[in-house]
Amino acid sequence: MHSYASLSRPLTSLMIGLAVLASAAIGAGSGIGEHSLPVLLGFLIAVIFGMGGNAINDYFDVESDRINHPERPIPSGRLERKHALYFSLILFAISFVLSLILSFVAGYAVFIVVAAALLLQVAYELRFKREKLIGNFLIGFQTALAFIFGGILVGNTVLTGLIALAAFLSIAGREIVKDIEDMEGDRDKVTLPKRIGKAKAGVAASLLILLAVLISPLAYYPLHIFGWEYIVVIAASDAIFLGSIPLIFTNAKLARKILKFAMLVAILAFIIGAMSA
Repeated sequence: MHSYASLSRPLTSLMIGLAVLASAAIGAGSGIGEHSLPVLLGFLIAVIFGMGGNAINDYFDVESDRINHPERPIPSGRLERKHALYFSLILFAISFVLSLILSFVAGYAVFIVVAAALLLQVAYELRFKREKLIGNFLIGFQTALAFIFGGILVGNTVLTGLIALAAFLSIAGREIVKDIEDMEGDRDKVTLPKRIGKAKAGVAASLLILLAVLISPLAYYPLHIFGWEYIVVIAASDAIFLGSIPLIFTNAKLARKILKFAMLVAILAFIIGAMSA
C-alpha cells in the first residue's frame, strides 16, 4: 500500500463517512434524496477529516509505534515524519473549507461541528493522548459527532442521538482495548491498563461494549424507529461485539480488529433500518 494511503488508513476513514451517511439516512428517512448534495459533501468531509486525523495520530505516535506498529510508514522509514504532518494539515484544511462551503447550504452548525471535531483532535494529540482514559472518551465523543453531523445535514438530530450514544460507548471501549494491545509501547502514557492492570481494563472495556449492545435494540423496541430488517442485522453486529469480549483478555489485537468489523456491520444495520423505515 502506498505510504500516504497506509498513513491515512482508508477503511477507518471510510467508516466515519459511512457513519455520517447512516445518521443522515436515519434523520431523513425516505426523504434522503432531497438532501443528496449536502449528504454526499458531508460524507466527503468526514472521510477527509478522518484521514487527516489518522495521519496526525501517526505523527505524534512515532515513538510508541516503533514498538507497537513498526510496519507503519513513519517508523518503517517509508515516510518522513514531517511529511505526515504536512499531509494531515492539508487534509484538515480541505475538510475545513468544504464545511464552510456546506454551511451556506445546510446551516452554520455544520461548520461548528467540524471545528469542534478539530479542536477535540488537537486537544487529544497535544494534551490527552498521554492521559489516555480522558483521551479514550474524547475519541468516542468525536465519533459520536459524526452521527450528529449527519443529522444536522438533513435537519433532524433527535433520532440520531441514540445511535450517537451507542457509537460513543463502543468506540470508547475499543480505545481501551487498543491501550491493552499497545501497553508495551505506551511507556510515556498514562493508560487505563497501566493504572489498574490489563484484566480490570478489559472488564471496563467489556462493560462499555455491553452497554452499547444493550442500547442498540431500542431503535426497534420500544421506540419503533426501525423495522425487523434493522433488528436482524443489528443482532448480527451485537453477536460479533459480544464474541469479541473474551478475546479482549487473551488477544487484544484480534479483539480490536473484530470490534472494527462489528462497528461496520452496525453502521450497515443503521442504514438498512433507515431505508426500510
